[in-house]
Amino acid sequence: MKYLKKRNNSDALYYQRRISKHLVAKAAELNLSNPITRPLNLKASKATDVQIATKLEQRNREFEDLMRLVEGTDLQAMSNAEWETTARAYLDARGIKGGTLRGVEFGSDEFDYRTEEALGIHVNQDHPDWELNYPNERKLPDQLVSAINSVLNTRAGSKRFHLFSDAADHYKTYRRTQIDRLDGTEAEKQRKRNELKKDFKRLDDFLVSTGNQEFTQQNVNEALREYRNHLVAQHSNPNTAKRHLNVPAAAMTKYADDVATNVVVTKLKIDGQARAKSVRPVLDLERELPLVWAAAHSEEYGQFERLSIFGIFSGATASEIVQTLVEDVYLEDDYYILGGTKQNPRRRPVVIINETHRQLLMQNVSGYVVGENVAMQTTTSHSKRLKKCLQRATGNDQLTHYSCRHTGKHLAETKGVGHLDIMRTMFGWTKGAKEAMDNYGRAGIFSKTYIAEIKRITNLMLEDLPKYDDPAPSAAKSPSKEPTVLKLKRSNKRPIKLVK
Repeated sequence: MKYLKKRNNSDALYYQRRISKHLVAKAAELNLSNPITRPLNLKASKATDVQIATKLEQRNREFEDLMRLVEGTDLQAMSNAEWETTARAYLDARGIKGGTLRGVEFGSDEFDYRTEEALGIHVNQDHPDWELNYPNERKLPDQLVSAINSVLNTRAGSKRFHLFSDAADHYKTYRRTQIDRLDGTEAEKQRKRNELKKDFKRLDDFLVSTGNQEFTQQNVNEALREYRNHLVAQHSNPNTAKRHLNVPAAAMTKYADDVATNVVVTKLKIDGQARAKSVRPVLDLERELPLVWAAAHSEEYGQFERLSIFGIFSGATASEIVQTLVEDVYLEDDYYILGGTKQNPRRRPVVIINETHRQLLMQNVSGYVVGENVAMQTTTSHSKRLKKCLQRATGNDQLTHYSCRHTGKHLAETKGVGHLDIMRTMFGWTKGAKEAMDNYGRAGIFSKTYIAEIKRITNLMLEDLPKYDDPAPSAAKSPSKEPTVLKLKRSNKRPIKLVK
């Protein structure tokens, strides 16, 4: 990573960046050494790439603040919050922490020592003879000296003034931490990190549009209103404008709730935005479902798309399919464990429908059934691929990636089983917005009785579709027969494969 250095005699990481040649002389006047070197307070053996990148981004911003001060560009337009930020960066570059003068008696020898350590020759720059003693030096801006004194007398870590960029940094850290704490597969985490980049770009666009203003109630609400008007004028679809507005609005609100608690952020609306969920189009069961079923058995389509079509009969979403592991495919018992989208308890068994389905699941020898590259792609990429597949197979351009999952529910209802509790747990449906089915994700769903019932329902849903190859044993077995005894259970309620 750029500007990242490691100590030769330790595991400590630090930031180092050289000052531009045309600013070196001016920086020396401000007692700033070249290059600027600051610790990241991270260990190479323990820090993650995200933690390192976050610290480097912070140090880069502090460096830019210093260079603006050195260059003297538009200093009159700086806000109180920007002066405070610059003062902190200046002190940090000199190795001085905030709050150094707290509890120190004014005028004491210790007070004079610490002040001089922070300001150097500029500690007495208001003295009438200062320019005579330092004819080749220039004074620090009065606003900076005032801000430095304020930081030295303010408890370390606290701030009197805040900026929009502070809110953005706080929100980015919060979102990254959420992903790190996610109880899911690494593929799910990486996919969410990729999607997070889009949200961060929207947040950066907001800062570019509004400027890095001081975080006050008036500034925040006015900036959000102006940005909303800008988005409405730029995007014809009000829902698109809303998606772009949601991110900066969430960032400002989060910072107001957690840090600048005296600020109240107004909730904004965009005229014309959707107020209710749209109806999900499903496949026509007599005309389109057979066409899609044929696509599932055609090598003209990709493995991920074909597995998604087989997922119609289990309510499997794309994000669940791409997280499914080869090691969770139980060939001898004719089912596999569908990967959960959020946490392990959401994993559930799915019947292997036929030989084509079996071969698709075992196309890769290990890892994710769809392969590492597909598993790491974003949800948007998966949605586009599946949508394109459905539209190509049927000629219906109204179908979306949701059509598979909702078609399965529609098909189950036409077969008279959509209302069953076991059907709901089989598909991952819930009773309400928060309450999941009682046995969803528990050991009971791996019982012999449950697996047999899944096979019966699956056969019922498949009965009107043509047979493209020899059925897998699960589809051929009579539902009344006892299925193969499941393996022993682990403590996490998942079956264990036994070596014969």
